[in-house]
Amino acid sequence: MFEKIKGFFMNILGLFHNYTIKDITGIDTNISAEMYNAIELWSAMMSGQAPWNDKAPPCGVLDQIAGELHIMVSREIGLDVENEAIRPAMEHINKNVDKIVDYIALLGGCIVRPIFSNSKLQYETLPLGNYLPTRYDFDGTLTGALIMKPIVNGSKKWLLTENHTFENNAHTVECTLYRNEGGSLRKTTLADCPQTADITPIYTWQNVKQPMIIEFRAHTLNKIDGSNVPVPIIAGAEDLIKEADEQFERMNWEQRGGEMRVFADRDMFAKRQKRDGKESGVKMTPDLNRLLVQVEGDGSAEGKKITEHAPQLRTAAQNEMLQQIFRRIELTSKMGKGTISDMESVQQTAEQYNGGRKKLYALVDNIEDEIETKYQQCANVLAHMAAAYKLGSNNAKITITWNEDATRKDMTAAKQLAMQEINTGVKNKWEYRRDFYGEDEAAAKANVPEEPAAPDPFTFGA
Repeated sequence: MFEKIKGFFMNILGLFHNYTIKDITGIDTNISAEMYNAIELWSAMMSGQAPWNDKAPPCGVLDQIAGELHIMVSREIGLDVENEAIRPAMEHINKNVDKIVDYIALLGGCIVRPIFSNSKLQYETLPLGNYLPTRYDFDGTLTGALIMKPIVNGSKKWLLTENHTFENNAHTVECTLYRNEGGSLRKTTLADCPQTADITPIYTWQNVKQPMIIEFRAHTLNKIDGSNVPVPIIAGAEDLIKEADEQFERMNWEQRGGEMRVFADRDMFAKRQKRDGKESGVKMTPDLNRLLVQVEGDGSAEGKKITEHAPQLRTAAQNEMLQQIFRRIELTSKMGKGTISDMESVQQTAEQYNGGRKKLYALVDNIEDEIETKYQQCANVLAHMAAAYKLGSNNAKITITWNEDATRKDMTAAKQLAMQEINTGVKNKWEYRRDFYGEDEAAAKANVPEEPAAPDPFTFGA
């Protein structure tokens, strides 16, 4: 569902096994060892390479979390851009807002870096881990970052670093290239790599009011080291997500182990001598091979030659345990109940259901507020670049609308609108129960009170 960054961050980490980033680059990042390890774990979880995923593959909970959030955001957002010079880039950012939401939810954040390439304004989106913060302003604005880009050309490998700093209305970028030689990094010239040969080693944007890179971030409290480095919505739920993956694997294992088996004495399949001296045996089909297990007797007093075995599965109990873990993930991540858990696994009132949805909406509101603020900052940078490259004016005016904000934030208004739609025949009564009670279609239809029969005009009372 979301674009995976499989292996990318892991490859970068592999270059720093023997040395710290500061040892190689001389740049002191704003990342503690604990934070660095956490980023590594989140990246591995997002790419399906968490330490436990070899034995317990991902059960899809991360896809569901990110998908629920980015679908709601992308469905609601509307963007109008006044400046034609920056419109294509801004609309492309908006079209791919789901990627930004995924990074916020699962990694903590990402940066959008506007660039001028091929005679037009473009941008790149880099998740936390592919950039490391080096400095923040007092208001939490990212003012320094180290961007790391592995480059592979045939058998040759390099690491390009970009050190971004913003100070006194000037944004400076310093580019350095390192050759990867057998797992160790050696500083080299930009001309050493064809992809970086034309890059300017150091350049500065003057008279800019903000950094030229924009960090989209979750506003979850950083309990790892208390720094300004963003942490994802799932921070603190890592062990629960591990338990969910492992529980799902147990369920799959039990389903596999619960297949019907026929245990048969081995001598039933021994080859026998024919009169012509040749041996004959039982021909086994693939299906029979899967069903049949040959044993040296069944161990019973009767000495049965064949015994059928069909174990009773604990599907309901196993699933309830998985749902309990899902609900703990929802609670820890401050998502509403039912975001990833099965709403039908527990009976709840409309008030409980609406309370869960309000928590989810509050989380979505925080993400949307962040997007609205950072969209404007992206427009500011792109407009400045448009004027600098003589593509258009320095006009950063944009308008953002949230199409479905009104009723979903006001549950009472939403219910009133639904009742009006029922009364006018636009909506069915069972849809009301589905939307506000969290019931599925079958349950909602079953729980709708039956309409009283119309009186028979030809039947008179006694």
